[in-house]
Amino acid sequence: MRLTNVMMTNTTLMHINRNMRNLDRIVRTIETGKRIQRPSDDPIVASRALKFRTSVHENEQFQRNVDQGYAWMNVTESTFNNINRELLFEIRNLAVQGANGDNSYAEKQMIIQTMQALFDQIGHEMNATFGGNYLFSGFRTDEPPVFTADNQRDFIITQHFGLDDVSREMSFQRLVVDGGIGMLESVSELVHVLKLAYTGLSGPPVVPGFEVREFSIHDADAYQPPATNDDGIPVMHFIPETGELVLHRETASTFPREGVSVTYQKQGFRAGDINPAVYFTAREIVEATPIIPTGTNLVYNITQYFSRAASIGTDLVNGVEMLQFALVFDPYETTAPGLQPQLPPGATIDGNIVNIPAHLFETQRNISVTYAVENPPADPTNPVHIMADMRVQGVQLVRALNAQGVALPLDQVEFNRSFDMHNQGIEYEFSTNTRIAVNSLAKNVLTDKMFADFRRFFEFSNAMQVSSRSDLEQHFTAYGEAQTPPWTAEKIEENVNAQLIREGSMATYALHRQFDNMLFLIDRHLDNSTREQTMLGARMVRMELVQNRLEEDEVTYTLLTSDNEDTDLVHATILRFSAEALFMASLRANSGVVQMSLANFLR
Repeated sequence: MRLTNVMMTNTTLMHINRNMRNLDRIVRTIETGKRIQRPSDDPIVASRALKFRTSVHENEQFQRNVDQGYAWMNVTESTFNNINRELLFEIRNLAVQGANGDNSYAEKQMIIQTMQALFDQIGHEMNATFGGNYLFSGFRTDEPPVFTADNQRDFIITQHFGLDDVSREMSFQRLVVDGGIGMLESVSELVHVLKLAYTGLSGPPVVPGFEVREFSIHDADAYQPPATNDDGIPVMHFIPETGELVLHRETASTFPREGVSVTYQKQGFRAGDINPAVYFTAREIVEATPIIPTGTNLVYNITQYFSRAASIGTDLVNGVEMLQFALVFDPYETTAPGLQPQLPPGATIDGNIVNIPAHLFETQRNISVTYAVENPPADPTNPVHIMADMRVQGVQLVRALNAQGVALPLDQVEFNRSFDMHNQGIEYEFSTNTRIAVNSLAKNVLTDKMFADFRRFFEFSNAMQVSSRSDLEQHFTAYGEAQTPPWTAEKIEENVNAQLIREGSMATYALHRQFDNMLFLIDRHLDNSTREQTMLGARMVRMELVQNRLEEDEVTYTLLTSDNEDTDLVHATILRFSAEALFMASLRANSGVVQMSLANFLR
């Protein structure tokens, strides 16, 4: 084969360029410190680099999340320390002092004032913030758990009570006794009460499965409810001045294991009251009378509870005993999804009659049925009125149609905001599929039951007033002059002293019993708050473990990234010398060929 000069020249230049590119590639790896300059240099290394860099950046973000989560939880931990180790602990010590029988009535009142100041501070601690957000309010970080000022907000509140929330304690009432003097008289036996979070309600509460009767605290029978009414339905006495629901001891002994949900309306709150938007399932009425377009057809979902005693008849269906119950409203006839009646297993509905298997009442005292109703009577704009008047537990507007049958947005016919405190954990992600809740909820620390217990204790002590000597002297002087024969000054003084001793003794005894009861309740609430702090501590320990792992992962990912991308300088230097020597050798070898070609050209 004949080799021409052009062929030799092209081959020579190709080899020289190849050696030059190889030398350039090695020099670039040394200059940049990276094994590849572009993905096409090594697609496998490039693919691994993307994965490792993603892992490094994710790890950095996770560690920032840990820092933010730690900051949140450290502030929460500090709040818990103030509440548990300082405030509640000191309140308990004061309660021990108050329960001491050696303290006088005046000394006990001074102790109560100190306790009230410390308890108010617990409310301030619950309003702790982090970055402008309330720590204990769940997702509603703009709502304080405890109101800081008086307001006129209007809420429909649903408060749940379990079996453990039935308090058994001695209650006292101020009654008019001998000589027209107001005296504290204790009820003859211990009473069972449920304590609502508030007083001053806009009407009696609705308790499914119970008849609620309203009594003033001054009524002699306020704390002595019957077990049932004439229809066999359990009875509760509602005392608006104290926010108590009083149960008969037989009713308390058969209290539903699943508890009861009490619904009531409360308008107007004082500074220091707990915020329903943070504590309960509640609806805030923004406007009491919404503007409803003329001809609007409203459809509500009604939840009604039944007990065995409310049965109006029985039937036998396929060998199963069925109890019959009457619905308050006629169900709305529709096939629309979501508006079909929600019945217990095995139950049937025919018009406004529901048939429920009798055996279901062996495990449940109250059974609910939810059904749709078209334009219910009473006041359809106020669900509380419907519940109070029609003995139903829940009312929810689900559909609104105008005169032309076009669906209207519900906010056009119902001006309120709904609040639900379920699933309010603020979770940070600390690694893939690893989330930890960094917040604690006010409703689990300063619970509504704790607030009600302390509120009742303070209101009771503040309302307790022992007659002064001057008032008694004036009263017995007028009373004695009307007697036949009139009382002497010695007899008036004798009655004044006897009344002072009697009132002081009864007031001291009443406060002593209240202190004894509060000691038990404080221990219970302190245990609950300490348990919440322990749960927070457990999450912090878990976060420490996650942080340690993230720090180890950071080192691991960094090493992997370096091994995958970074240049081995020793190896690269050796390759550079080799490539450089090869390049120079190719230049020297081909220089002779160039000389020979030049000589041939000159000839």
